Amino acid sequence: MEPQYKFEIFISDCADGISKVFITQGAMQTARSDFNLNTQRQVFEFIGSMGIEKPRFINSKPWENNNDNTVVIMVDAYAFYSGLIYGYIAFFHQPKTNRWVIKSLKKNQEPDTRNLAFGEALNQLLGRS
Repeated sequence: MEPQYKFEIFISDCADGISKVFITQGAMQTARSDFNLNTQRQVFEFIGSMGIEKPRFINSKPWENNNDNTVVIMVDAYAFYSGLIYGYIAFFHQPKTNRWVIKSLKKNQEPDTRNLAFGEALNQLLGRS
């Protein structure tokens, strides 16, 4: 499956700030705890100034909390790096408000792919398969 949205447009609109983007309360909480981003403005600057390094598309799914049955809103999810942090972001475009909604911004719960080679080498060194 392909992304529903152009990631570059999302990034550019984040650089423009609150007039084009909204962040949910849950995403704001994990932005604070996981990335030390304490304000919406810091989140938008982080995203808009390429704080999201090497984004990798994960999937696109229908938004589960959509109250409008007449329109399907898709959510795009990406894994990314930010320095030493392996992150996860999910967002969608809300047609009613014509704004992006950041649904999730947190540390990624999946294994950091940068460490896989080290894990394999360590297992071989320790005689594990």
